Parts: sequence; C-alpha cells; structure tokens
Amino acid sequence: MFKIALCKCPDSKKIIEEKIKSFVGTSIDDISVQTFENIEDFISSGIYFDVYFFHSDHRNDAGILVEHIEQNVQTKKSDGFSNESRGFLAFVDDPISESDCDDVIDCLQKYLRQDTMYFAVEFLTDKGLRSIALSRIVYFEFQDRKIKIKTQTAEYFCNDTLRNLFSLVGNFDFALPHKSFILNLRHIVSIKGYTIEMNDGSIVPLSQKKSKKFRDKYKDFLAHINAHPT
Repeated sequence: MFKIALCKCPDSKKIIEEKIKSFVGTSIDDISVQTFENIEDFISSGIYFDVYFFHSDHRNDAGILVEHIEQNVQTKKSDGFSNESRGFLAFVDDPISESDCDDVIDCLQKYLRQDTMYFAVEFLTDKGLRSIALSRIVYFEFQDRKIKIKTQTAEYFCNDTLRNLFSLVGNFDFALPHKSFILNLRHIVSIKGYTIEMNDGSIVPLSQKKSKKFRDKYKDFLAHINAHPT
C-alpha cells in the first residue's frame, strides 16, 4: 500500500492520486490518500506516509513537520520495516497544476533512493516554478536586490529576502557566514581564514563578525555527522 497525506490540499487530490498511480505502476486500490484540514489533525494522527503534500502556506512550519515525519520514519523502522523507510515532503499550491505535479514526481523519482527524508521546496524563479531539494542547494546569495539560488548544477534567481529564507532553511544544516549569504554546511570543502570553499568550486566570504558563531555551528555539525555516519 502506497500512502499519501494531503494537508489543506483538497483540490489537488485527484491529480496527485493519478500521478502517483502512474509513478508507482499500481492500481488505484493500492494507493491510500488521506486528507487533513490542518497540521494539528495531521500530527495527532501519528500515521506514517510515503509522501506528504502540504499547502505552500505551511512552509514556515517546515521544522515542526520534518521533526514529526522523522519520528514516524524512526517508529516504522523500529517496528521491523527496512532502513529504506522514509518520507517525501513537498509544499504545493492548491490546486496543484499538472506540470508542477510532474516536477514533484520527478524529484521523488530522483531522490527516493536516499536514506534520509527528502525536502523539496517550490521557488518561483527567473526560469519558472522550480521544485528544488534543499540538499542540492549550495548557497543562497543576496545579489542585486534578488536572491541567487546556487545548486551544484544550476543558478536561479527569485524575489525574496535572506531573512525569510533562513526562517525556512535554518533548521536544515544551513548557516549565515556573511550578511549576504546562507550556505549549506554539507557542501563545505574547507574554511581558510575568512574564505569558505564549497564543493562546486564557489568561494563564499566569512565575515569576521559572524566567524565564531559560524565556526561553532559547523563544528557541531561535523560532530553530529561523525556520531551518526551514513
């Protein structure tokens, strides 16, 4: 049984159901779709799902949702399920368009083999709506009154602020090395003086003012990674 959770996305149920049916190659009877009117009802249900769709209005609740989903994943593993148990989370508009749903399914297909929960966020960029895995983002940079989203393979620009973005990604191993940057700690190669080398070849500045707090956070991140190797 392939289980889908929809929170505040009642008008997206049909298209998501059909797209998932096509993706997993099974009959509609083998797919369970449960809808929730709010986050409180979802959390109180305590149910594990394979895919979670939340209305884009809930992006600011990402930290709470991820923590709850990860708890459900660990519970499923402890109940005897394989280590392949995971949850796939995406934020969408309601109703979701067919093309946006295709983008989400494409992301699901690419990242389903990862051993951790995949978190995709939709960004309205200069290249259209893009669903981007936070794990793929190397850094955000405030540049010419826009935000540059730098992944290992592409660059996008969107209208937002670093403050808003950090409220979204701050709990996902992102940190502030400089007033103009938010970077992904997972993509750091080295820190030398006040420059940070990223694994895509980028060089990000580290401000003297933020240096200690940033280095402390990176040190804690490395300690956590070493204690919980993948």
